[in-house]
Amino acid sequence: MSDLIQVLVPIAIVVVMPVLVVWLVMRARQHEVDKRAEVLLKAVEKGAQIDPAFFGNVGAKKKSVKGKLMGYLTTAMITGTIGLITLVVQVVFYSILGIWENGDGALILFVILSGIILAVGIAFFIVYSVGKKTYAKELELAELEDRP
Repeated sequence: MSDLIQVLVPIAIVVVMPVLVVWLVMRARQHEVDKRAEVLLKAVEKGAQIDPAFFGNVGAKKKSVKGKLMGYLTTAMITGTIGLITLVVQVVFYSILGIWENGDGALILFVILSGIILAVGIAFFIVYSVGKKTYAKELELAELEDRP
């Protein structure tokens, strides 16, 4: 019985939770579309003029260039920091305990995963740097608009 629970817990975390999150988000969007359709039908019944902007993207929020770049920078800092800290802690911890000599594959796997997380952080930082250079004019215009 305990073996079954040990198998079901990772499956629930890896499969069921993401499916549940996607289902909840899609359900919320569908609910918003249904409410808009209901309002539209009532407006048509009463003969009101319908604004074409009413049919815009449901739930889509336009981010500014600056907002996107700050999102990339935030993601780079979080993933890079987590990857670096876990990598350093694992290497120091395992070298102090002398576990490296055993050749345990799980330990090497955790170090590789930490390296991958660190690489993702570095990649997001590169995207941020390139985006900052690419959108320099747009950022300057946005900064001028924000000034009083």
